[in-house]
Amino acid sequence: MKIAFAGTPDLAATVLKGLTAEFDVSLVLTRPDAPKGREKRPSPSPVAELAQSLGLPLVKSKKVDSAVLEQLKTSGAELVIVVAYGALVPKSALDQIKWWNLHFSLLPKWRGATPLQHSMILGTGQGITLFELDEGLDTGQIVAALPLSLDRQMTAGQHLEQLAEIGTDLIIQNLRKPAVLTPQQGEPTLAPKISRAQAKISFDKGASEIEARVMALNPEPVAWCELGFGELRILRARAIGSIDWDALSAHELQPGTLEIRKNSVLVACGSGSRLELLEVQPSGKKPMSAVDWARGFSGTKIG
Repeated sequence: MKIAFAGTPDLAATVLKGLTAEFDVSLVLTRPDAPKGREKRPSPSPVAELAQSLGLPLVKSKKVDSAVLEQLKTSGAELVIVVAYGALVPKSALDQIKWWNLHFSLLPKWRGATPLQHSMILGTGQGITLFELDEGLDTGQIVAALPLSLDRQMTAGQHLEQLAEIGTDLIIQNLRKPAVLTPQQGEPTLAPKISRAQAKISFDKGASEIEARVMALNPEPVAWCELGFGELRILRARAIGSIDWDALSAHELQPGTLEIRKNSVLVACGSGSRLELLEVQPSGKKPMSAVDWARGFSGTKIG
């Protein structure tokens, strides 16, 4: 069976590499070269680099237009696998060939741009779905779905690496047998892009809720809080458990108050809970451990 592949970032390259070991990939579609680094030099996407290294036919396009469709037709592909390509697939393309998309939540939970992040923050719909694209927003029939329980101490970036591997296996398993499509069932929820403003942390919330947001927003757009005249990016954190809450309530601290200890940095959060900062990044500096940052911090409160 000949297949085509459409994707752009590292996680898509992981899937493409796995597919080439099992199937004839007759065409690869990815986004055009984009500026990278300080000098903003145009650089190929990870998928483009892999395709070129493997000698696969490659098309770079910001949209699926008539020229792309003609190349798909010429390639002889019977199906296109999509993993984070970064552009909508128009009806003209859907009518010409089938497109399967790998989605990082259990549809219909979290349709949209940030399904993994929303499933981490809200704790629902965790898993992956392989579905057939249609004209709606992630509304197509399901080819296969795999529920997962995500590790709260892994960032979204780490999860994507893991889910790309799991998703590759799911795609391969379902390419080896006749597809049985099923309609999506349940109440749909949306997962729009999360803005930088929405990534600002409020320490009035409980520590467990803040932990989930911090880990879900790494690497993009990254959780942050105010720090004097600048800001502090919070890259990793965890809610502290096994606390005597009755004893703690006797000296409850104002949310955002720091408790700097020898080997840990805690922040007072809502309902008397505590969040341990693990990795942070002050404005204009590189990421560092929270303990190292606290050694040079003279304040007592953040947020």
